[in-house]
Amino acid sequence: MKNSYLIGFFLVVVSGVIWSFGAPLVRYLEDAEIYRLQYLLYRGLIITSVILIFVLFREGRNFFHTFRRIDSWSLIGSLVMSVTFFGWIYALTTTTVAITLLMLAVSPVLSAFLGYLILGERLSKSTLINMFIVAIGITIMVWDTDKSATIIGVIYGFFVALGFSIYTITIRKNPEVPKLLTPALAGFFCMIWATILILLTGGNFEMPSANIGISMTHGLVVGIGLILYGLGAKYLPSGELVMLSLLEVVLGIFWAWLPVLGINEVPTRNTLIGGLAILFAIVMQGVYARKKHLIPMP
Repeated sequence: MKNSYLIGFFLVVVSGVIWSFGAPLVRYLEDAEIYRLQYLLYRGLIITSVILIFVLFREGRNFFHTFRRIDSWSLIGSLVMSVTFFGWIYALTTTTVAITLLMLAVSPVLSAFLGYLILGERLSKSTLINMFIVAIGITIMVWDTDKSATIIGVIYGFFVALGFSIYTITIRKNPEVPKLLTPALAGFFCMIWATILILLTGGNFEMPSANIGISMTHGLVVGIGLILYGLGAKYLPSGELVMLSLLEVVLGIFWAWLPVLGINEVPTRNTLIGGLAILFAIVMQGVYARKKHLIPMP
């Protein structure tokens, strides 16, 4: 591949665009606080199914042999990611789309730090500058939020960012492990946790048909995004991976505001200014990608 970095850039950015539809989808749930666990169960089923179908299509007869390559890092990443799925839905049903997505924007800093500690990755000056721009954008966006009313949502959001960062590290730790097995297992574990909690709380597995449709659609969105993100992971360092996927933050807030979609969560002026700063950093990273030539991971 002549420019593998640019390929990775494209895959991860597209995954961010696809993921951006996830948060607005949650806003269409009926009685979201009541059906969180059922939602996670159905969504986890679709995530696992979508990814395994893709792996089957790609691997063919070697499909079952692929599972023998699962290691401890894959299991750690999948377990962390499955818990992250819970944090995501609880954050979105506790606070606004904007605040939840803004907390996710902390991921690049956490990923860069963990990537340095665990993988020994070093970031280029251009990437560090772009991450600094992202940090400025986050600061501007959060500056005028009502922190007292959203503290629980912020806490959920932070742990989602931390979990996503750990997941990113684990899928890059061992180049020999197929990148898509980790999110497939994460969806499977999410189904298990949701089932256990439903049984322990005396609930049932039923929810409105509209919610089932939304959860399955969201599962498709997450599954496709994870496939593209996993494919792009072998070309990019961890910090850059998460930073590029931050397009989800900007677009997710935009979809939640767009009047035609009927959600009408109007972002503040600071949110718009900060979002533009993040978008600028992503575009600059793409320009830099054209000059980048990295050897892809196997």
